[in-house]
Amino acid sequence: MEGNYAKRERMSGAVNALSLSPEGNSVVVAGREILKILSINKTEITETLNLRAGSHFNLNYSSNDVKWGNNATKQKVATAATNGAIILWDLNKIGRKAERVITEHTRAVNRICFQPDNGNILLSASQDGTMKCWDFRDPKNGARYRFEGKSESVRDVQFNPVSVYEFAAAFETGTIQKWDMRNPKALYDRKVSAHNGPCLTVDWHPNGKLVASGGRDKTIKVWDMTADSRRPLYTIRTMASVSRIQWRPGFENEIASCALLTDSRIHIWDIRRPHIAKYTFDEHDTTPTGFMWRNSNELLSVSKDKWFIRQNIAGAYRPFDLLKRNGMGWNVQGDIVFSIDKSSRNLFVDENLITKPVNGSPKNWKRLGTKTASEEDAIQYVPPQICGIVHMPLFDFEAFSVFADNYIISSENVAVACDINGELAWKMGRYRTAQTWKIIAMFYSDEPVEADVEESIQESFSFDMDRSTTDDDDDDDDEDEDDRSSFRVREEMLEDISQSSEGDIDSLNTGTSSQIHIVASSFNLRLPWKHESVVMELLNYYTEQGDVQMCVTLYLVLEKYLNIDNERIEDWFTAYIDLLHRFKLWSTATAIIKACKVQNVRERNENATTINIACNTCFKLVNGTSSGSWAHQTVRGLYVWCQGCNHGGHLSHMRDWFADEQQCATGCGHACVLQPLLSSLPLDEE
Repeated sequence: MEGNYAKRERMSGAVNALSLSPEGNSVVVAGREILKILSINKTEITETLNLRAGSHFNLNYSSNDVKWGNNATKQKVATAATNGAIILWDLNKIGRKAERVITEHTRAVNRICFQPDNGNILLSASQDGTMKCWDFRDPKNGARYRFEGKSESVRDVQFNPVSVYEFAAAFETGTIQKWDMRNPKALYDRKVSAHNGPCLTVDWHPNGKLVASGGRDKTIKVWDMTADSRRPLYTIRTMASVSRIQWRPGFENEIASCALLTDSRIHIWDIRRPHIAKYTFDEHDTTPTGFMWRNSNELLSVSKDKWFIRQNIAGAYRPFDLLKRNGMGWNVQGDIVFSIDKSSRNLFVDENLITKPVNGSPKNWKRLGTKTASEEDAIQYVPPQICGIVHMPLFDFEAFSVFADNYIISSENVAVACDINGELAWKMGRYRTAQTWKIIAMFYSDEPVEADVEESIQESFSFDMDRSTTDDDDDDDDEDEDDRSSFRVREEMLEDISQSSEGDIDSLNTGTSSQIHIVASSFNLRLPWKHESVVMELLNYYTEQGDVQMCVTLYLVLEKYLNIDNERIEDWFTAYIDLLHRFKLWSTATAIIKACKVQNVRERNENATTINIACNTCFKLVNGTSSGSWAHQTVRGLYVWCQGCNHGGHLSHMRDWFADEQQCATGCGHACVLQPLLSSLPLDEE
């Protein structure tokens, strides 16, 4: 295979499984419509026997799994069918090769395996929830042993290569069990709750002590079956559900896996480095249905894409080599996390921060605290990076959250809303924002301000954008104090002016007239004021600054006075709602969506009407069951429900009902507990 690391052979149909002959020079492939023997040599793959030739279509031949006998039965092949049949094939038999058909399973047989030292002993795992052991030397009798796993189905079984009477089984419930054939009437020797969801595959380590399991929860776990620990030694998190796994021969820490769906690659993992595969094969068009090692470097695989592929580890790509060892990222709170490769570290890095290799361990590997049966520690890979977190206060998320919770967004009384919002901004140290709200309040006050100013102002209202490109973050303490002092003086001047009646403006003394000039100059005003153009300048300014919170709040307060196109409004609201969701300000986000007049934004409150219930202990979502445990209601108003029976109703109705009753209003008989909640809420509160 020099120069070309993958050899392909196109099959006539989809392939579900394969098995290698004891000599390693032939392989049997099986599927719904195919059962063939292929010969493998150094340069090519050739078909030598078609076991389905001349036979009519029969569900007995629709194979889920196939296994080649061992050294004692080199010419025997067993297949497991989708209808529950197990067929033993004799390759030396002339004519029809099927030697025996067993039909004792009532549902599909998922997996079969021969005992390592005895090719006449076969173990099967079925969808009917049972495991059965067959001795082909006794053709008259049925199954020699029957094992009940107390599960809906058994997904996989594998004999222990060292202790040949022990086997491990994978179950639909997510558990794996270890059994001993010498005690067929006893229950399992050990049971492990391995996966959240079905466990699809297991494989014994060559040392006979460890078992690897793969499940639909997208994990591969390694267990010490000789210890009492309920925690796995290693856990590998994959991108998709794991359908098949197999330890790599000659490499005690490496295991190969393929996915059930979505991922068409075969990954080889080093269990000590669980976060990224060591090697990856990407030769199939669809997810592989089966694979096995021919030797430590050569892998055989099949798929429903009809390809049988022989590939060498030298042709696999190494994902780790493609990774950059330096990285950076940040979160919404302004925390920046970084990693620096130790090999390229700068002089300022403290040598004490570097993890030294453990004596007796390879470089970049450390020992974990978990003990195995042989009193040896498990080995875990240590990444050769130094990591750290730095806080960069580029965004004041605390002020953002306070404003989101407390800003007034009602447009019923503009002056009151602006005064409250301005006072809040002042308390939070956002003095320029407070000025904005005070000026807007002055613009839309119920008492109009008019003045006869002899000297006209050259520019219309605008903020002093040249002094600061941000709201407040760049001002030092002295400038903040100046801003506060000038703000108080100008605020008092404006209050004096606004309190003057329309006829008294001409009677103001010279000092007051000077004040008018000072105020007009300070705020750069041209009287009479043009409100809408000034507000649009404000909105443009905050849009350029990226302050969508101010844009949305200003718009909602002044909505009845403004005429802005829906596209721009939608951009503001969408960006603001996304920020609120990032900070988990769900109630404020809902109120903002409800207040928006743009239909595309309002629909966001109508897209989801499902309420998910989480466990109070582990905070995981509670899945739906026949007795409830989940709620799906179109919610209008305050709605409450019982987490015991899942029935509920509007809060006011529940208060009325449980004022005199103890059981659920639906008549289900459940004693719902609402009274403790009612004791903390006034009954007259609406």
